[in-house]
Parts: sequence; structure tokens; C-alpha cells
Amino acid sequence: MSVSPVCPRCGEPLKVRPGASAQAWCHLHGAVTPLHHTVLVAHDAIAAVTADARVPAWVPDPMPAGWSVTGLAWGGEPGARAIVVDTAGPAPLGGSAELVLVAEEPGTGVGCGYAGLPGLDPGDVISGPSSVAVQAAGQRAPLWAVPTTDDRAAFVGEAYGVWLWLVTWPMNAAWLLAEEPRLLDLRERIYPDLPLGPPSEHLLPGT
Repeated sequence: MSVSPVCPRCGEPLKVRPGASAQAWCHLHGAVTPLHHTVLVAHDAIAAVTADARVPAWVPDPMPAGWSVTGLAWGGEPGARAIVVDTAGPAPLGGSAELVLVAEEPGTGVGCGYAGLPGLDPGDVISGPSSVAVQAAGQRAPLWAVPTTDDRAAFVGEAYGVWLWLVTWPMNAAWLLAEEPRLLDLRERIYPDLPLGPPSEHLLPGT
């Protein structure tokens, strides 16, 4: 079930004019691509969003033990220009953790919203050698750590010609990336045993 869209940069509710689903107005950020999300994630919702998506829908493959997909958000209809997959489970160093994976076209602002950064794209915060890497659909994708608040860690790179963001809560959950995890694009395959869980805390930017 989709609910009212929010700003991809701050998570504030938006008003979308009928017939104008590709753009809305945020009182803080002006014209933005509305970010839609589901109350409860389901396999059929994932299939519907990815069917005509212009960007990947990334999930860890395999999913870490005890982890599940806990949220789904997308920007732009039809043909999502940004897709957010929220996952949650046991943290590597104890407690619980979340990992949000974002794929987005440049100029959308979704990843910056989750990372707590101003602007639409990472720009010159990417510099020097990469910090970590992932295997995105079989291709190595270097990721750069970006400055953010002390409650999270954020990394950004590129895969399939669009931005790839990974944001973890808490910051030390970035240990999940220590061994170059593999990512699966759910546009290619939604496996029937993909674990799904209840909504988690950081599905929307600004939370």
C-alpha cells in the first residue's frame, strides 16, 4: 500500500497536483521528485516498482543472517528514477542495525537526504581513494565515505551509470561492508524466499 509522498531530501509530506506525479513542491526545497513508499513491503510491491524502473533496486545477496527487507521507497512515476531498499537485522558489533541502499539518477537528491547532506548530488565530497567496495550485479563498485552526522555512516559510488548509496545506522554498522558484499538488482530477480520484515526506523530521509 502506497501512502502520501514525501520530499526526498527532508522527508516532509508533499502535495502532488493531479496528473503531475513526476514533480511536487516542498516548502523547504522547492520542486522535487516525490518519494513514494509502502506501509508494509511485499513481493508484489517490489515487482510493481521494479517492472519499469530506470534504476536498480539493490539488496545484499546473500542477505546477512537474521536480516530482512523492511522498507521500499521510490521516486518518480512511472519509471522510478530513484529506488530505496531498507534492510535491518543484527549489528556486527551487537544490537540492531539498518542498511539503506539507494540507486538514483543524478539530480534527484535522495541519497543526500539519507546521508544528511545538503544539495542534490555528492559533488566534491568524493575525493581521494575509495573507502570500501561492493560487487554490484557482478561488477566491482568502489564507494567513498562522505561526511555525515555521528549517528550513521554513508558511502557513495556509481553502478549502472547512476549513484549508488549505502547508509548504515548506527555508524559502526559499516562493518557490514568490510568484506566487499555482493548486491543483487531486484529488477533481474526477486527470489521467492527474499526475507521481508516489519517497517524499520529509517525508511524515510530526515529520520
